[in-house]
Amino acid sequence: MSALCTCATFAQKNFKGTYHNSDLQIRMVLNLSKADIPIPGLELDSCYGYLQGAINSSWIILKVKSVDEKKAVVRVMCEKGDVAEDIQITLTEGGAELQQLDNTYIKGIANRKYVKLPKTVPFVKD
Repeated sequence: MSALCTCATFAQKNFKGTYHNSDLQIRMVLNLSKADIPIPGLELDSCYGYLQGAINSSWIILKVKSVDEKKAVVRVMCEKGDVAEDIQITLTEGGAELQQLDNTYIKGIANRKYVKLPKTVPFVKD
């Protein structure tokens, strides 16, 4: 049992850092091993990370559902609390890729209109 916990904890440490997507103007901040990331502009004690930028509000990572060395499934919630969904984060060489799993979409803002973000969004590690 302790070996399993150690492997999961080690895998979670891989998911730490700041990532960005310049084209969509989105930043992703992660620390899946400890819920200790403050969110700019919000008084939230603990979260595992967030997505912020040219998207509709901040999306807060509240729960780590599963994790291995390269993939993690997390539960994100819009800062307004009206929408929550599961996303998968896959580590890639030099970055990460976010994939929306449910039928709901994270929305972005383009030309003062809401648009759905692509189902898969690549990020580069800062």
